[in-house]
Amino acid sequence: MKIKKQYLILSGIIAVLLIYLILGSGRSKMSYEVPRLKSLNQQEITKIEIILSDRTVTLSGQGEAWNIEPQDYPADPVKVEDMLETVANLTLTELASEQQDYQRYDLDQDSRITVKAYQEERLVREFDIGKIPSTYRHTFIRMADDTRVYYARESFRSRFENEIKDLRDKKVMSLDKNAVSEIHLTQEDTTLAFVKKMIPATPPEEKTPPEKEETETETPQEPQEQEAWVTDDGRTGDKTGLDTILNELSDLRCDDFIEGKAKADYSSPIYTVVLKGNKDYTLQIYAQEEKVEEEEKEEGGGISQDEKYPAVSSESPYPFLLSTYRAERIMKKPEDLFPQQDEQDKRP
Repeated sequence: MKIKKQYLILSGIIAVLLIYLILGSGRSKMSYEVPRLKSLNQQEITKIEIILSDRTVTLSGQGEAWNIEPQDYPADPVKVEDMLETVANLTLTELASEQQDYQRYDLDQDSRITVKAYQEERLVREFDIGKIPSTYRHTFIRMADDTRVYYARESFRSRFENEIKDLRDKKVMSLDKNAVSEIHLTQEDTTLAFVKKMIPATPPEEKTPPEKEETETETPQEPQEQEAWVTDDGRTGDKTGLDTILNELSDLRCDDFIEGKAKADYSSPIYTVVLKGNKDYTLQIYAQEEKVEEEEKEEGGGISQDEKYPAVSSESPYPFLLSTYRAERIMKKPEDLFPQQDEQDKRP
C-alpha cells in the first residue's frame, strides 16, 4: 500500500514537471514577437560587404552597374541582384534559439558569413548567415544587435559564399548578330571574308507540269531572293556554319579569367574572328597552354594539355579562357565554310 502511494506521488511529480516544461517552453516562445525587419529599397543600396573567415568581398555600385572592389572587376548582374533582393527583403519567420550556442548553427566566427549593406556610407543592415536547416526552406541567421538565432525565409547562404572569380561578370562579347554585315576569319595564313548579300533563291527541282488548256495563261512570278554570305570571288558560304559563329559571339561568356596576365601578354593567335557592322568586334583565340602536372614534374614525366583556350576580345579588358567545346564551335576550318554541294562541283 505504501509502495503504491509512493508511485502515485512520483507519477504526480513527473506530470507536474512535464506540464511545467511544456508551459515554460511555451511561455519562452510566446514571450516575445519575432522582429519585423523594415524592407529596404534595393535601388538605394550602394555597397555590400561580405566577410568570411578567410576573405572579405566588397561590391559597390547601383542599379545594374556593380563592381568588385578594389580590383574594379565588373560583377555578375544576376548574382548581385540575388544578393540585393535577399538583403532588402530579409524576413525573420521564427525563433530558433535564445542560447548562444552559435557553433550548432554555423554562426560561430569560423563558419558564419557576415553581410553589411550600405546606402552611401550609412550602414543600413548587418546580419550573420549560418547553415541551412534540413528543410532547405530557411536559413539560420543572427542580427547584429541581437544575440538570438532566427529562422529567415528562404535558403540563401550559397548566394554569399562565392569567391571573387565566381562573382565576376563572364560576358566577354555581346552584339546584335542581325547588324553584322561582314565576317572575316583568319586561321594560320588563310583569311576568308564573307559579306552579307541577297542572292537569287535556289529554284526547287523542276517537275513535269500538268497539261494545261490552250486558253490558260501563266502568271509571271517575282524572282525570289535569300540572304547569304558571299566571298569576294563569288562563292557562297555555308550559312549554318557562319550563323553558328555569330550565335556564339552574340552572347559570349568565358569559363574563367586568366589571373596575373594582360591582353598584351598574348600574341600570334591561332584563330581570329572580325565582325563588321555598326561597329567592329574582334575575338582572338590562342593555342592551348601546355602545363606540367605536379606529379609528372616529380617523376620527370611528360606534359599534359590544358582543356581550355586562352582568348582576348575587343569587348573585354581582360584575357580569359574558353572551353574546348565553345572554342571549336567558333574555329571553323576554311574548307568547312562552304556548302558540300559547292565542294562537289569543283571535283573533276
